[in-house]
Amino acid sequence: MVTKRTTRAKRTKRLGVAAAALAIAGVGAACAPSPPPAPPAAAASRPACGPGGPPDSTTSTIYNLTNSSRGAAGLGGLSWSRQLYCLASEWSANMAAQGRMYHRDLGAAIRSPGYSNFRTLGENVLYGPAGMSGAAMHDAWMNSPSHRANILSGAFTSFAVATNTAGGTVWATENFGG
Repeated sequence: MVTKRTTRAKRTKRLGVAAAALAIAGVGAACAPSPPPAPPAAAASRPACGPGGPPDSTTSTIYNLTNSSRGAAGLGGLSWSRQLYCLASEWSANMAAQGRMYHRDLGAAIRSPGYSNFRTLGENVLYGPAGMSGAAMHDAWMNSPSHRANILSGAFTSFAVATNTAGGTVWATENFGG
């Protein structure tokens, strides 16, 4: 399953959760109507806590395909963000622990001191079978207009993706920043 949310720093109200449907190789899309409270924003206090590049073959595949898709659309590539990796990794682990897919409050994240260097943040989340490849994840996001919009947004200059596998399910979060 995949979902997407984008927020701007100037927004003062939290946007409602939008639901979208997508069925690609058994992967569907949905947003949870009312997410439970988010865990503490540990990543906000450690802006450079993540690796200097994609840490494994799945995230490397997604990162490379994301920049390839942007290049094909005439856009520049996104730089890897250690800070956004922390955000994505924490959120993928949170969803896996809860067994539930939903979005973090990106408005709260961007207002925290650790993310003051961003003017906008975006997020795509997904879950699927544990063996789902990075290419299949990227294809699922690209075949959904709203997720594709995040990937191909000119407002973003940096990116990171993280996955977490639990109970036969892979949970993935892409975070974008600009």
